[in-house]
Amino acid sequence: MKGNKRPAALILAILLACLCATPAENVFAASGLTELRSEIVELNDQLTLVKRINYNTSNAENAVEHYFEYEPGGNVLPLVSYGGSIKGAVSATRIFSGEAENGVTVAGLANGGFFVMSTGVALGPVIRDGIVRTGGYGESMIAFKEDGSVLIGDPALNIRLSFTDQDVHYGKTNFNKTLTESNGICAFTPDFGETNGATLDAFTVYVRIESGSARLGETIEGVVERSEDATEKSPLQEGYLVLSIAQETPYKTALEQMQALQPDDRVALSFQASVEFADAQHALGFESWLVQDGSAVSGLDSATRAPRTAAGVKADGGFLLYTVDGRQKGYSMGLTAVELAQRMLELGCVQAVNLDGGASTQLFAVYPGFEREMQINRDSDATYLRSCANYVCFANFNEQDGIPAHLHVYPFDEYVLCGTSVPVYAKATDSGWFTCALPEDVTYSCDEMGTVEDNVYTAGSESGTGLIYASGGGLTGSMRIYLVADPDSITAYADGRQTVFLRAGLDKSYQLSAKASYRGQELRSSAACYTWTVEGDIGTIDENGVFTAAGEHGQTGKIIVSAGNTTQTVEVTLQQTLPVKDLQSWIREIVDLLIENLEE
Repeated sequence: MKGNKRPAALILAILLACLCATPAENVFAASGLTELRSEIVELNDQLTLVKRINYNTSNAENAVEHYFEYEPGGNVLPLVSYGGSIKGAVSATRIFSGEAENGVTVAGLANGGFFVMSTGVALGPVIRDGIVRTGGYGESMIAFKEDGSVLIGDPALNIRLSFTDQDVHYGKTNFNKTLTESNGICAFTPDFGETNGATLDAFTVYVRIESGSARLGETIEGVVERSEDATEKSPLQEGYLVLSIAQETPYKTALEQMQALQPDDRVALSFQASVEFADAQHALGFESWLVQDGSAVSGLDSATRAPRTAAGVKADGGFLLYTVDGRQKGYSMGLTAVELAQRMLELGCVQAVNLDGGASTQLFAVYPGFEREMQINRDSDATYLRSCANYVCFANFNEQDGIPAHLHVYPFDEYVLCGTSVPVYAKATDSGWFTCALPEDVTYSCDEMGTVEDNVYTAGSESGTGLIYASGGGLTGSMRIYLVADPDSITAYADGRQTVFLRAGLDKSYQLSAKASYRGQELRSSAACYTWTVEGDIGTIDENGVFTAAGEHGQTGKIIVSAGNTTQTVEVTLQQTLPVKDLQSWIREIVDLLIENLEE
């Protein structure tokens, strides 16, 4: 078809001009987010950490997100970790150390599914190393296969208990779940913990396992060894399946059939699932769908913004493990479920689900070249970081050869006030992305946005993005650094305390400092980055913020700290100070006077 190409070309040129004019402020129309800042860290060949600050036009607040992008097909594999037992939540740092004790190097993790706060028991299923560790009936899951590929959906899970000699069968059996009066017969293995954790009177049957395992598609078979009325927690041990039911259960027939079991009666526990999930090596449950078959699901909450954790699969098989911080005004208020679904779509997910959020939302990573993990997001509970029932981890099973193959420049992801000096350094990793010794001849340089001298970078005077380079041993690495000339706000401090008013003693010196922020992020700065001025006859201040008071008692004035077009003013009043001995004498005179008045 022929036609006039000029209007189309003009429109394209305008669009390209708009994109070039605001490269760091991409607008995601569906979720209402505008990108303010983003940074990408390559943790290894298959795993990337993305850090992004978005402005949410819906509530005029930031939404700070951190997520992993994972590509299956190599030696970095996703797995589910829950600590030593299903019962009891565990911290993220304990997951790192626990996996390391088992010879597994975790590159990053985020919290997993919902759980019962009082017990730490996951509400959904958990599969670890191909073994079902806990589960029930009709629970959807995120499954990770041996090659790292990810499947999200309904596995048609049904854990079926049979009393073979009685020809009695129970579908929908709870496996390694907390025993209650209303959940019928529960089956336990030592994966649950040292005991079944019962807090009520129960009837318990001990079954000695003869064959089988708790794998999808398999059956545990065994014989009854003994039974008992249990008034306390029943112990769990290897080689045994323990069946428990509450004495006050509404399922009286099930209780009677349990009580009728005799020694040497045969018991079977089968783990039924659809064929496509049968080879799952790791899996965990999720709370609800966000995106199915490329469309956001209906009926999601559109009112409550909160910290969120989500997981999604892309059309090409890539996997996203996503967090957004929330409930922190001025930093990040989070997303609604509707916004979260739209965000997962924007990131390319065709299937996405909601994991545990709120104070559970947390994301940790080991930056390349470092030995220890760091929390990347900012948790919403200022009191403590919540322990969770399980986590999705990315484990590095590459070979470690100790020969430098990559250089990584730090400090990473810095926002600095123009004029700030920042020490720079590099770390090295080998071909498997494991930490190794740094080449001896590493040198540092930067672009025109600053200078580097003696491994110290000094930011230039203009806002923008700078690059700092490291090279040595035939390797190169770089990092981006963000320069800000005009912060959004400045907060002044006197002797380390935030202040807008200072009572300055005559002929005394005070160290003033300041902090600046931009788009909710604190800028790295030093006192020398600011301009310090004094108004009034109250003293002098040098370029490093050292104020020396001078003048008459009661004299007032101002100290003004500025950076770019932003200022903060500190009101100052001079006052006469007494030497300690004179002050003590004056206090004694006042006390003596009070005593005399009381005696009269």
